[in-house]
Amino acid sequence: MKTGIVSIVLAAILALIPCLPALAAGDNTATVTITMTGVNELSITLEPTEWPIGDVASDTEYETIPPIEWCTLTNTGNVNVDTFIVGEDAKWVDNPGAYKWTLSSDGTNGEHIYGLWFRISGDTQRGYTLITKTESEFWPYSDHPPLEPEKYKQFGLRLLTPTVFHGGREMKTTITISAVAA
Repeated sequence: MKTGIVSIVLAAILALIPCLPALAAGDNTATVTITMTGVNELSITLEPTEWPIGDVASDTEYETIPPIEWCTLTNTGNVNVDTFIVGEDAKWVDNPGAYKWTLSSDGTNGEHIYGLWFRISGDTQRGYTLITKTESEFWPYSDHPPLEPEKYKQFGLRLLTPTVFHGGREMKTTITISAVAA
């Protein structure tokens, strides 16, 4: 019996001898360094996202309350951004293809033509700026810096209703603010 146990132990030792260099190599280590840059994340938020004016009269101006701090645009991404604004025609909610108010391209109103402006809080250079169906600068402009991550701008809106329109119809329009990396 003792001979069998010694034989098994000896066989196990002989089997491990070829593996010893491999086991010893486990003591040496090497590292791989991976260098990467995160992707630019463009993200903005608006709060609030609706202006429920209610009933409006013809040829009348309406402003958000507060006038120039009503909405907050926040850069929630990780890069500086330039922002742009564009408007569209107002359409009848019940039948968008049947009736609309055309967004003014020069700020004047008329029959079924309305005007829309924005003003950024703290902006002493521009005052109210016309919103048209052609995309234009929102922030920055001139010598103002881009909007940095986690920074915000507040703004308000002004609406000038058409001189003539069909009453009793709920009208809806959309303003789109977009961002690009600065």
